[in-house]
Parts: sequence; structure tokens; C-alpha cells
Amino acid sequence: MLLVIDTGNTRTKWAKVQADGTLSEVQVTLNAKLTASALKQDLTSVHKAVIANVAGHEIAAQLNSMMPEHIEPIFVVPKSEACHVINRYEQVETLGIDRWAAVIAAWHMHKQPSLIINAGTAITIDALGKDKVTKKGEYLGGTIMPGLQLLFSALSENTANLSSGEAGRMDVFPKKTIDAIHTGCMSAIVGAVVLQMKQLEKHCAFLPKVVISGGDAVKIAEALGHQLKRVIVADNLVLQGLALIGEELV
Repeated sequence: MLLVIDTGNTRTKWAKVQADGTLSEVQVTLNAKLTASALKQDLTSVHKAVIANVAGHEIAAQLNSMMPEHIEPIFVVPKSEACHVINRYEQVETLGIDRWAAVIAAWHMHKQPSLIINAGTAITIDALGKDKVTKKGEYLGGTIMPGLQLLFSALSENTANLSSGEAGRMDVFPKKTIDAIHTGCMSAIVGAVVLQMKQLEKHCAFLPKVVISGGDAVKIAEALGHQLKRVIVADNLVLQGLALIGEELV
């Protein structure tokens, strides 16, 4: 059995891949508590571990130290092509593996042009087209911006009279400071997505889907729903992509 592990900037998620390719219940822990988590126990019941790690060498060393003797972990790196998706990044090896895995998962979900958003500590907005010759997925590139909480924190830490401690809400013309903060930050994200969406639609001559995953996916999807159609929240895109990559590695 295969175990897939997604180590992000803040948290690590993992799941076993069933015989039919679906994921078992997803487990999660803070990276700071990784070695004390249930991951080590789950590793004893699988024969292979495929990992997407964007948290650096220290976390990679911790993951290595947790591996049973019968497992040699596979730290996945982006390739010029995998799982029927062509990678157009200029320096393939510099693409975040979480972005690559999510794009692969989205292609296998819909097999059509899509905008793939991972909404975590950072927000990545990646464009997926369809190659006219091979009919394979074609990763075109994408953008990276601060996540929702980072945008809130930037205001709190760099202004004297603005605080993001309480929850705000979206409003057309906010009349409370906290609502103004929330609306401004969310509008920045929505604007970035809408711009990329228009550019992808022009490039593909096709109305793409918007596939969004990550901790703030639901909040952002609700905000996007007022501007865009075809917005889909998909859980654990990176893990799903890793499962597909792991199957190809067999």
C-alpha cells in the first residue's frame, strides 16, 4: 500500500491510497509536532511513501528519520511531463512540487483547461491548458501571492490603528474597519484570480473551471462565486496528485 504525504509551509497531511486509487481518511498535524504525530505509526503498514515537501531540508530530515527500515521514501520533484501533463515552466525543477501535484490532480479530474488555486499560507494560482497536438494537459505557469491570513497580518503588524483580531465580512461598501480589512484582502485575492481567469480564457478560447483547495478554499470560493461561474472546491488536491504520481512510479 502507498502512503502519500503533503508537507506544506505550516502543516503536514497524509493518507493511504486504496486499491481503487481513492484516499483513506486524511490525517493532519502541524509541522512543529511532526515527529510526535501518528504518521510514524501509519508508515509501518505501507510499503512505499511518496512525499511532496515544500517546508525545507529540516523537515525532510525529520521525515527521513521517521521512515521504517523497509521504506525508502520518494521525495517527488517536478518533471517535464508526468501523468499526461506537460510542464512548460522555464526551470522545471524550481516549480513547487505542491503546485505540480495539484495541477496533475486537476487535469485527471476534468481533462479540460482549469485555474488551480491552492489557498494556504501562500496562495498559488496556476493555469492549466490543453496541448493542441497531444491533447494532454499543459501546465502554462502561475502566480504566487500571500494567503488570506498573511494579508491580514501584514496590516496588523505594519499599521498603528488597524487590527485583524476579530472576524470581518465582505461588504460592497464596508462601514466598519474590520469589514474594510476583510473586504480589501479578499478583494485582492478575487481580483488576482479573475485576472488570471480572463487571461487563461483568452489563451484557450474556452471558459475554464476554477478548482480551489486548501485551508481557506471555502471562504475564497464563496467570494469568487459573485464574480465567476464554474468554481469547484476540491479537497486535498496535492495528495490526490501524489497518488497519481505514485501509481506512475510503480
